[in-house]
Amino acid sequence: MKGSTIIYAPSTFEERGTAVAFTTPLLSQTRVRMDDRRRLEVLIPSFSEGKGIYVVPWKAVPDMVSMTVHDRFLHEQIVRSGGCSPQDIRKATLRAARSGLAGPDAVQAARAALAMDEEHRTLTNFLLMVEVLRTAGMTPRELLRTDLDSREGSALARSFMTKAAAALRLEPAELFARVSEMADAMSPVGLIQAPEPGRLRRRMRMVAEFRDSIAEWSRESLTDAAPVAAFCADVATHTLEIGERVLADFDRRAGAIGAAIRDWDAQVDTVHGLAARLAWLVDGWDYIVRAWDQARSRDQHEQSMEVAEIFRILPLVPRCESDHDHAAAAGDVLVRHRRSVRAYEDWRTGVLDVELVRRIERIKARAA
Repeated sequence: MKGSTIIYAPSTFEERGTAVAFTTPLLSQTRVRMDDRRRLEVLIPSFSEGKGIYVVPWKAVPDMVSMTVHDRFLHEQIVRSGGCSPQDIRKATLRAARSGLAGPDAVQAARAALAMDEEHRTLTNFLLMVEVLRTAGMTPRELLRTDLDSREGSALARSFMTKAAAALRLEPAELFARVSEMADAMSPVGLIQAPEPGRLRRRMRMVAEFRDSIAEWSRESLTDAAPVAAFCADVATHTLEIGERVLADFDRRAGAIGAAIRDWDAQVDTVHGLAARLAWLVDGWDYIVRAWDQARSRDQHEQSMEVAEIFRILPLVPRCESDHDHAAAAGDVLVRHRRSVRAYEDWRTGVLDVELVRRIERIKARAA
């Protein structure tokens, strides 16, 4: 195990790792990544004043920390997944939540998340099909009048899809296959015209709401945590600025449906890459947003403690994504506001608060 005495400033998303929803307080929101030999390792933020990290081999974590039963199961699921991207970790996390080891609320939340994923994938596929029919000459009025689930509507849609396939110089079966592949790639982000945003687009909106809320708190708070909260808002703002550029590129490609389908073999990697980049960018923010939502109903001292914990696990934007040096700014926050960034201490006794496990489980259930 090796430690660090400076603010950790990752160069890439892969180096930053993916946040893991452990319920053991000392491991909550630690990050997992691959080492140089393609072996899993975990990055544990320092427990002393928010400085630095500890890098621990993944297999050594259960021996180093007394883990909850849920976390041991989640640890095994991540090993079995063989990957550590945000999508890999999310799948493992949902499997662990469905096991019931983090409580019934987590089970319900995981099932709801999976059902929402499937529902949004179906919606994205439908909207893409509608856009294809539109390019084939079917007007919006005709689409509204047509029940695509009826026998007559289905036959009409097939005829227009055949026409669209011919215009795109594709076989009808190939057109249907490409639309299905596009839905798989695009549904995590969601189409801009969809009545409900996709999961990652929704996460961006949550980060924006967090940014506005904690920035307002930083202006009104009389505690020494106010500048720390302002720094958290600044990191959220910078994350949103990058994410908005990613979304603009994604929406531009999704909007040109004819070109996207015709050149799908050339565009598939780019579309997957944009969705993956957005997933990396917002990784870890769901827990932060939910934790702050819960803290807003507490007194100002407890809110200050939550700000300290958010600061400890804040997902700094990697250096390859921006020339903005958040690590240096975070170091300055540490120097000037050292008393406000201590983590995992009960403010009355100075010892580990075992009730954190239950609180983390509640946040985990809401963030699934």
